[in-house]
Amino acid sequence: MQLALRCSSCSVPSSASIGQTWCVTGPRKGFARGCRHIGSIPPVSAVFHPQVGKQIAQLMQTKASAQPAAVAEPPKRVVICGAGIIGSAIAYYLAVKGVAATVVERASVACASSGKAGGFLALDWQDGGATGPLGRLSFKLHQELADSLGQDIGYRRVQTLSAAAAPTKKGATHSNTRGSQPNRRAGAPAWLDGSVSRIKPMGDESSTAQVHPQKLSQALMDAAQRKGAQLRIGEVQNITTSGKQVTGVVVDGEEVEADAVVIAMGPWSGQAAKWLPVPDITGQKYASIVLRPEEDISNHMLFLSYKTSSGQSIEPEVYPRPDGSVYICGSPEYIALPDDPKTIQADPSSIEDLKEVARSVSSKLADAPLEVGQSCFLPVSPDGLPVMGRVPGVQGAYIASGHSCWGILNGPATGLVMAELIAEGKATSVDIGKLDPQRLA
Repeated sequence: MQLALRCSSCSVPSSASIGQTWCVTGPRKGFARGCRHIGSIPPVSAVFHPQVGKQIAQLMQTKASAQPAAVAEPPKRVVICGAGIIGSAIAYYLAVKGVAATVVERASVACASSGKAGGFLALDWQDGGATGPLGRLSFKLHQELADSLGQDIGYRRVQTLSAAAAPTKKGATHSNTRGSQPNRRAGAPAWLDGSVSRIKPMGDESSTAQVHPQKLSQALMDAAQRKGAQLRIGEVQNITTSGKQVTGVVVDGEEVEADAVVIAMGPWSGQAAKWLPVPDITGQKYASIVLRPEEDISNHMLFLSYKTSSGQSIEPEVYPRPDGSVYICGSPEYIALPDDPKTIQADPSSIEDLKEVARSVSSKLADAPLEVGQSCFLPVSPDGLPVMGRVPGVQGAYIASGHSCWGILNGPATGLVMAELIAEGKATSVDIGKLDPQRLA
């Protein structure tokens, strides 16, 4: 059923079907990070026909009642397909609950999008949407993990700013660009001395933070392994079933027996549709670079509106890290998801765009050596929301994927609630009903 709705957060028009909404306008439409409207469920009063609200309620109640009953006891053999932030977090929280899982990964921990992500964290940027409670819980868990894992995961609280930026004109120096004087009056950090304007605060150390995604994923996996979990390197080739119950995972031609299987393969989760009735998870490609300036840069995260010298409008993000490096991302690339993550390469023009951003915003970044130029695919679902819960119709099958640009933030809470669902039969820390795969069945 197609409905005429308005986003419950910003009142702008939204194209939606039952069980999904999609903000189609605003400063960060689609699934861009700054949009606070993604996944917001409109109130029934926003629906134009008075009977539609009742129909939605009846439909959602029917779908909820169709879900399998809670498990009587924890599964004894859990296999998690994927060792990114989501799979590693699930393995960790299962291990905390006494369930030692086997995690299968094609190459290495966080070898794809989790290892190339930026790691920005926000307490309340998802408020008002279906993932708001998940984000708030996960923001808290990130602090707890930083205190308890016993490894450096690059965590710290940060200041966050939005701004507009433009390419530095040929022959201009950063000290005489139009942005430099107003920037100092706006309270911006001294290193932000380029062609930057319209600086506004978006968050402070009470509401925004950062983490190094690869280090966090590895620390979670290490901790899970210390508690009995196993990491197996290999390719998932099949999910075996008997009747309506999963029985194992075929890895490089060998079946690993299981009575519970979790699909957490990021943008490749959709490949599991060959074996299980999972939603069509795919990926959106983005490029990123890592620079190493000579001087340390303060903990100010930047969300920019930028038009490249070639005329392309992008929304780059600049994240100085506590190890002295600076991560910059935000140049989209529109190509199909490859079968093998090892074949992903960044478009050289996207890398040049991001280097241009660095030169334009700061003299400290203008000549900083390039350590990494890379690309990854953000996992996205058909309605832009994460897909978390039991795979409908198959006992012991679960999925946790489609987190888009919020995968690192929501990773710990996703791991916790999925561990609750698998080990205890019900997610109790956060209600994930709106994220259930059944909505897309």
